[in-house]
Amino acid sequence: MSQLEKLKAAKDRKELATVLGYKPSALTAIIYHPPAKDRYTNFEIDKKSGGKRTIKAPDAKLKKLQSHLSHLLYACLDEIEKERDAKPLSFGFRRDRWIADNATRHKRRKWVLNLDLADYFPSFNFGRVRGFFLKDNSFALQPEVATTIAQIACDGTALPQGSPCSPIIAELIGQVLDMRLVRLAKKYGVTYSRYADDITFSTSQKDFPAGLASQDPTDATIWHLSDELLGKITASGFAVNPAKTRVQFRGSRQTVTGLVVNEKVNIPSEYYRNARAMCDALFSSGQYFTSMKASAPEPDLTSNLNPLEGVLGHIYAVTQTEDRRDVREQRIKPRAIRSLYRRFLFYKYFVALQAPLIVTEGKTDPVYLREAVKARTAFHPVLGAKTAGRFEHAVRYFNYGGLAHEILDLSGGGSGNLRSIPLDYRRNFQPSKNDPRAIAHTPLAHPVILVLDNDDGLASVASTIWDNFKVKIDVKTTAHFYHIIQNLYVVKTPEAGGKSAIESLFPDVWLNIELNGKKFNCSNTINPETEYSKEVFANSVVKPNAGNIDFSGFDLLLERIVAAIEHHRAK
Repeated sequence: MSQLEKLKAAKDRKELATVLGYKPSALTAIIYHPPAKDRYTNFEIDKKSGGKRTIKAPDAKLKKLQSHLSHLLYACLDEIEKERDAKPLSFGFRRDRWIADNATRHKRRKWVLNLDLADYFPSFNFGRVRGFFLKDNSFALQPEVATTIAQIACDGTALPQGSPCSPIIAELIGQVLDMRLVRLAKKYGVTYSRYADDITFSTSQKDFPAGLASQDPTDATIWHLSDELLGKITASGFAVNPAKTRVQFRGSRQTVTGLVVNEKVNIPSEYYRNARAMCDALFSSGQYFTSMKASAPEPDLTSNLNPLEGVLGHIYAVTQTEDRRDVREQRIKPRAIRSLYRRFLFYKYFVALQAPLIVTEGKTDPVYLREAVKARTAFHPVLGAKTAGRFEHAVRYFNYGGLAHEILDLSGGGSGNLRSIPLDYRRNFQPSKNDPRAIAHTPLAHPVILVLDNDDGLASVASTIWDNFKVKIDVKTTAHFYHIIQNLYVVKTPEAGGKSAIESLFPDVWLNIELNGKKFNCSNTINPETEYSKEVFANSVVKPNAGNIDFSGFDLLLERIVAAIEHHRAK
């Protein structure tokens, strides 16, 4: 039975609780027992257009319940749209669609009309939410079920901005508006889309259709929406914010949901300049202003990297929609935003550290090291120790995967990719005449330690380090650690008279364990018919048997890591 079928089959609150994965008594307690004033915490954030937006954050238990409802309703929406076999007209609050997709529909047009819906979330009041789930043909829920959903989702009055389920419910109800406005758009031969409360019509016709909007006869900068368009919006339960209605002609800068669409989808130039100024301040002082706009009354000075990372990630993602070059060409000839984003990510991961960072060749190596640190008490508390009955690691391990690691050229790990780290240190701490900017924020509180296998794969990183820093590392050198530059160190697996890999530190009895008739192969190329990989070894052998494994073979490697940490502390 599908999620939508389960929801429609629910006869009352108890059965809805089961669909949501709750005991009926627990769901009832969350909805009714806390006083209404205690269910939400209100705070304000700045709007991009000025003014304040009130956010209502639900308490932990209510938020979890609303998240369950959100996941259920998103699954229902997927089923409904699959059944209709039609592409959605809205681009907001969707897991597979986003702001640039919305803007792309309107690029290179002669006319672009933008209008905003007023008081978007507050317009979805309790009665409207309940009525939708009662009367909509796709749901048609039982009265008690519809009422309970409205009680979970609304703050007593309407959908609060800050609830996990407000976006999906707004999307479901907003589809009525979409269907009416897309028919109107077809009538006048224009393109329509919606991003949450932001509606856009565009066309390359000689004149913009008067059936949608017309210029004020006394002021050409003012446009009035037609009675027909306003009537469709009002009939759908919404109102227009007239202060934000605008029509943009090709000769001016045309924007859709904050993105420029004249020739290609792009961010406004001043937005990028502000982001670059924030980065320059961060790299030189460790802090930046959260807003560089002249209109900001008193922008906050912060060292929190999350807001700036969000800005840079947004710029990069938008510009990527128009970059048709392959990944290799983007790396060789990076655009300005990629270079700036990379510099920021380098700062985040290797400069602004809260603890020593260990970077390994592969994704499985941290599994080995974490378990070894737990088992070898001689290295507590430098590398970790139990606190209040729970083991807390005193070092951090670099996690591979995601966009950040692609930008840093570290995708997938491997010693070959790790050479990009010393190269980034050279770019950022030894700038050239062609790229004079440098990260000046010092001192660096914690070390970055590259843990490398002492085998043939070492050569690519070692040659890069020698070429740029004249520090000699090869399979024959036996130093405890190698200090490269600033807070960057290299530690090799113990040489033991020859080449070695981190897996060789385990007793043979564990390396020889067979799983389903397959043997462990620690190389990167395996025969899946007869062998299993490092990932399987880490998760199916090491983790479940950590309490029985003799990790003493890791002692020398852990000693070297500690020595590097203590060397940096002394510096």
